[in-house]
Amino acid sequence: MQATIRLVLAAAVSLAVPHAKAAEPGSPWPAITLPAPGDVKWSGSLAAALDRGVVRLAKEPYTVPWLLADVSFEVNRIFTNYSGDVSGRFIELAALTSPPGQKAPASFAPVLAAITRYQRADGHFGVEVDLSEPLAKGSPPIPMLWGNARLLVGLVTCAEKYSDPQLLAAARRLGDFYVNTADQLCSPAREAEYRASGSYGDSYTCCYFPAIEGLAMLYRATKEERYLKQAERIAEFFRKFDGLPIDHSHGNLCAWRGILVLYEITGKRDYLDRARAKWKEAVDGGYVWPMGGVGEHWYVSFPVDEGCSESDWLRLNLDLWRFTGETRYLDLAERLACNQYYANQSANGGFGARHFDGERSGPSATRGNVEEWPWCCSFHGPLGFQFLKAYLAAGSDRGVLVNFPLNFDAPIQAAGRKWRLSVRTTTDFLQEQARIAAELGPEDKTASGRATLWIRMPGWAAGVKAAAVAGRSIAPTVDRGYVRIDGDFKPGDKVEIAFAAPLTLQGRKFQAIRLPVDRASRLREVCVLAGPHVLLASPAPSSGRPILLAAVDASGRLRFLSHDAKGCATVALAGLEATDAQIAAAIASARPVWLRPFTQVSTKRRKAFVSDLVIVPEASLPAKDLTQWASRVKAMAAAAAAPIFGSDLEKRPDVWIGSSDWHFTPDGLRVAGGDIGLIDGEGYGDYRFEFDVVLPKEGQGITGWVVRATSEADCLMFQLQTADSSYHAPEFKTRPNTLRPHVRRNARWTIADPVPLPKPVRRGETHHIAVECRGANVAVLLDGQKIYSEGFPDLRSRAVGFRASGPGEQGLFRRINLRKL
Repeated sequence: MQATIRLVLAAAVSLAVPHAKAAEPGSPWPAITLPAPGDVKWSGSLAAALDRGVVRLAKEPYTVPWLLADVSFEVNRIFTNYSGDVSGRFIELAALTSPPGQKAPASFAPVLAAITRYQRADGHFGVEVDLSEPLAKGSPPIPMLWGNARLLVGLVTCAEKYSDPQLLAAARRLGDFYVNTADQLCSPAREAEYRASGSYGDSYTCCYFPAIEGLAMLYRATKEERYLKQAERIAEFFRKFDGLPIDHSHGNLCAWRGILVLYEITGKRDYLDRARAKWKEAVDGGYVWPMGGVGEHWYVSFPVDEGCSESDWLRLNLDLWRFTGETRYLDLAERLACNQYYANQSANGGFGARHFDGERSGPSATRGNVEEWPWCCSFHGPLGFQFLKAYLAAGSDRGVLVNFPLNFDAPIQAAGRKWRLSVRTTTDFLQEQARIAAELGPEDKTASGRATLWIRMPGWAAGVKAAAVAGRSIAPTVDRGYVRIDGDFKPGDKVEIAFAAPLTLQGRKFQAIRLPVDRASRLREVCVLAGPHVLLASPAPSSGRPILLAAVDASGRLRFLSHDAKGCATVALAGLEATDAQIAAAIASARPVWLRPFTQVSTKRRKAFVSDLVIVPEASLPAKDLTQWASRVKAMAAAAAAPIFGSDLEKRPDVWIGSSDWHFTPDGLRVAGGDIGLIDGEGYGDYRFEFDVVLPKEGQGITGWVVRATSEADCLMFQLQTADSSYHAPEFKTRPNTLRPHVRRNARWTIADPVPLPKPVRRGETHHIAVECRGANVAVLLDGQKIYSEGFPDLRSRAVGFRASGPGEQGLFRRINLRKL
């Protein structure tokens, strides 16, 4: 598949000469001037994600008392001991995204007016602390330091935006707290003590070093040297604690962003060199995942990510480009923004944690919806997109740089002159179509202006296919990852550039893979990309990597059996060593596997973004097999979305979206962990869900099933606890010989009071469960006797499944039947 991307810069150029001589490769990278994010107008999926994130700030739970709880302690909510964390993040984001002359949302102004009254005499916010005491893991000063670092950033941001001397004075007092406590908190003599607290979110390593950013910002706002010296002292001490792997990527990346602020202020090359070395260590070591982001714990493999970390990682890459001009940082920023970052937003606009599974070499798949973390990620997630707006295009004394193929309008300061740049993009990498239209002209609306236009050649581009100026073909010059065009820019002229953008393959660590055209290739752990988008395979097996069939044409291009506007389609094979006969049989009868970008997939099903591939020469696939495939794939795609009913569903593993702890055995479906798994298909209405269940002796006498599930994050779950259960957790209302109803909304559980069972149920016994869902009502029957009935008006037309959080919760299910009512 060969994609053509047309960049049409509708403004541009009357040229006497096609292009001027390129800059010398070794010449220094110039200072970059970024437009203010508020002056950039953009649209498209990423812009919509930012808008949804900002709108989220006006919704529950973000009342004034809730937002101030970590400094006032007047509301009992999660993480109030991280004093200034929520309140600081909130005022920073609200200040940066409020329209000119306004404070939005409605809670912003009262929070800002009240927050300084909670400051302690020594300048910090939160409980009184004795810093001479040992800083044990989670002891009160440690989380307080984290929150105060976030609040310092928020105070400086608001003081500068609103020219507020009271807020700046509060920021100074907080900065002085860090200066005055340096001998206690930055002491080499206490290094062993600091290390003993670990490196997770309640550790010294995580919570102290993010103060670098706020102190550097405070120096920039006040020019008072003590804040800069303290920031540099902390940055130097940070060397002793930095390294990979580490338990909290967000805390580590906050410190690194602060170090780049120090580089911007001081120009000390060591800060930049350290940051570049950190980036290389992370990428080369596999700590950066194929979708461009990192885990909550900065490990090669971890089961969740965190929106805060993706925001920090995005901003770090953007700044590394700003200071070096190396487009590899923009390539990774684009990969992250279009994939893992975009996929980290929940349906309500918040950000949080997405769940992954995989292997030691890294995650391979994701399932379910995002679990929103409204106390941190729902602030930090939009923040990264807000900063991205300023990097869509930029200026320098060399000209105007177009960095991202998105839709935007921006004022640009370049080569001593102000410009207006307008970019319009329509792309469809899967349909081999993409077009960018832009207009560049002097802001003073003079007839034309002499400038150099730089258009980034993305990392996914295989080269420049063609270029034209005002309809005239030119020979493009590529310099430092940009296509360079010099000329007199005036409204109405156009510059067109076509990039070759075939489907590509990469390894886990972004290694490009070239395919031989004369023989089959059998590849493990690879990603398929269409432009910047990592394609996700679905349906995917309940665990592990799918083995997919692909082809290579005579020119070396990667092909799949078919594709349309939504994605590519192929089949899964039983093994990597599949024979020609097995490949032909799969094409003739196997269920289609779709490869689609995150922007076009349902997120409740397991999606594999790392696969194994069997790639054969395209000419070796019989034409009749491909013709038969084309005739049935549309019908099968439609059937895949239909609801699934039937009997003995434990014998059909292909219809379940299970987990690695689901085991389809001759004796039945054993569910022993992996949280919630659901039946595939869509459009479920009223139904009767029934099965025989045995609670095995190996468990603790608890198992669960799910009905009315839109996803793992929104469902109704019942847990059966046996009379001989050994599990005791009062906080979860456990009680032997009961049924416990649970409602999960937006990933949050609400547990109803246990319902006593009418007879003893013990481990090892077989019992029959039936659940009838009619309209809003849900009724549960045990061995034919109704034991529960309740109405749930907001839970309708949803699927069924099973649930176990770990080996203590186990169920063996047989005669699984789902019947439409």
